[in-house]
Amino acid sequence: MKKVSDAEEIIMSVIWSNEEPMALDEIHTKANATYEKDWKPQTVSTFLTRLCKKGFASSVKKGRYHFYTPLISRQEYVKASYNLLISRFYHGDEDEMISEIKEANKNN
Repeated sequence: MKKVSDAEEIIMSVIWSNEEPMALDEIHTKANATYEKDWKPQTVSTFLTRLCKKGFASSVKKGRYHFYTPLISRQEYVKASYNLLISRFYHGDEDEMISEIKEANKNN
């Protein structure tokens, strides 16, 4: 799976949160409101273009507007991210990661 930036991840979260395809203005408004951003529509459009090129979202033009839908589910993304985290930081040892998280939570 290709990597996405933090900003692109926010845009995907917005798209995943809606059951219907979303237009740029809807994504822009929801991302700014939900994540306390001050992004311009062109900035969000750039993120969407990148996500489409990376295979995370697709765009369909209806009239003057493009509507965006996810090509992978949130669950697929979370699973891939989880597996990458385990392989990078814990050499594939899920138990080691869980143990470290439990230990960190004890100290809080």
